[in-house]
Amino acid sequence: MVIAQSFFAGFLLFTSFAPFNLWWLAPISLALLLHLLSDRKIGLRLKTMFLFGIGFLGPLLSWSNTYVGNLPWLLLVLLETSLLLPLALIPFSRHRSIYYFIFPSALVAAEGIQSRFPFGGFGWGRVAFSQADAPYVHVLQRGGVPSLTFTVAFISISILFAIRRNTRYVILVSLIFVSATPLFIARTAASTDSISIVAIQGGVPVMGLDFNARAREVFNLHVEATHRYLSKVSKAPDLVLWPENAADIDPLTDAMTNNDLRNIVDHWKVPIILGAVLNNGRNFSNASILWVPNKGALSVYLKQHLTPFGEYMPWRRVAEVVSPYAKRVIDFLPGNSDVIHKVGKARIAPIICFELIDDSLGRKMARNSNVLLVQTNSATFGTSAETDQQLAIARIRAIEHGRNVVSISTTGISAIVDSHGRVLIQTKKGKTAYIATSVPLINQITFSDRNGGVIEVALCLIGLGFLLISGVFFRLGRRTKLDP
Repeated sequence: MVIAQSFFAGFLLFTSFAPFNLWWLAPISLALLLHLLSDRKIGLRLKTMFLFGIGFLGPLLSWSNTYVGNLPWLLLVLLETSLLLPLALIPFSRHRSIYYFIFPSALVAAEGIQSRFPFGGFGWGRVAFSQADAPYVHVLQRGGVPSLTFTVAFISISILFAIRRNTRYVILVSLIFVSATPLFIARTAASTDSISIVAIQGGVPVMGLDFNARAREVFNLHVEATHRYLSKVSKAPDLVLWPENAADIDPLTDAMTNNDLRNIVDHWKVPIILGAVLNNGRNFSNASILWVPNKGALSVYLKQHLTPFGEYMPWRRVAEVVSPYAKRVIDFLPGNSDVIHKVGKARIAPIICFELIDDSLGRKMARNSNVLLVQTNSATFGTSAETDQQLAIARIRAIEHGRNVVSISTTGISAIVDSHGRVLIQTKKGKTAYIATSVPLINQITFSDRNGGVIEVALCLIGLGFLLISGVFFRLGRRTKLDP
C-alpha cells in the first residue's frame, strides 16, 4: 500500500507542472509525502522517497527519450531521484513535530545540489517551476527560485498539521505566513521605453536529431519567413529575433550565409539577433549574434552553460555504450563572458536554451539588461511537453528578474511573457509563426537578483536552526523525565 501511495504522491507533483499546470497539487503532494515518511524506519523512508521520485521525475522527464531511447531517460531519472534520497534521512515524527520544519530547507538544499551536480547540474524538476500561476509566486522577486520552493514546502507542512489537527503548530504556521505576507505582494516596475520586435519561428524540415543535418534548409526557412513578414508591414520593427540553431552554418566564415544575412538587414534596415553555431576549424560554439545593417556581427555571446550529453559528452566511452547517439555529439567550447546585445535603449540578455535553469547566470544577465531573450530549439524533442515546461520556467524567470521575456524557438512554443509571468502572446508547436509586438524595457533590479545566492544559503540555514532547536528540546525533555 505504501508503495502505491508513494508513487501516487510523486505523480501528483508531476501534474502540478506544465502542460497540466495544476500548481495547487504541489503542496498537497508534498504533504502526502511527509505523511508517508512519518514514524517510519529509515529503510522504509528511503524506499518511500525513491518511489516518490520515480513517480514524479519519470513522467516529468519522459520527453528526454523522444529520439534517443529509454535507457538515457531511465538513467537520468535514477540520478535525479538519488539526489532526493537524503530527504528521507530526516526522522519525521508525529511526536516531534519540530522536525517537519526542517523539510523546506532540506528540499531547497536538495534542489540546490540537483542544480549544480553532476556536470553543472540539471534542476529541471525544481518545485518552484510548477508554480507560475500560484498566488504567492511573487516571492520570487525577494528570494528567487529557492524561496518559492521553500514556500511550497512550508505550505505542505501547514496542510499536514491541519489534517492532523495539530492546533499549536497550525497557529504557529499561520502567524509566520501573516508576518511574511509583504513578501508575496507583486512590485510593479516602471517602464518608460520599449522596443518593437518580430520573433520568427521559422520551423524545421523534420523533427528529430537530424534537423541540424539540414542546416541550410533550417536557415533558409528563417530567411524566407523574415522576408515574408517584413514585406507585409508598412514599418519595419526595431529588431528581428531568430531562435537557437537558426544558422548552424557559421555566418562569420561561410560566405553564402553571411551574404544572405547582409541582404536581410541591409535591405530592410533592421538588425537581427540570431542563434548560430560557430566553427573556427578547431572548436564549435553555440552563439547568439547581433547582426546590424552595414556592419555585420556587432556583438557575439557564446553559450556558457553547455548541455551535458547534448553539447558535450561527459564519460564519453560509457555514454557511447549507453546510446549510439553519443558518438554523434560534438564537444562544444563554452563561452566565459556575459555579452549583452544593445539596440537603441534596449540591453538584451541572451539566454540560450539550457541556460534558463541556471540561477546564477540568470541573475548576472538580468542585472546588466532590461529585457531577456530566450533562444531555444525544441526540434530534438518533437511535440513533447519539454517546450511547455520550458515556457513555464521562462515565466518563473520573468517574475524573478522583473523582466519582460521574449522566448523564441525553431518549432516549439514561442511566447512573450511580461514581468509578472503572464503569457501575452504564444505560438503553436510545429508551425511557422511570427510574434510582433512592443516590449517594455525595465531597468530596476529585483532584490533577488542582488542577493539571490545569499538568500539560498540563508534558507538552508533555517533548517539547521530548527534541527538545533529540536536537539535542545529533546535533551531538555530527557532531563525532565530523569529528574526525580
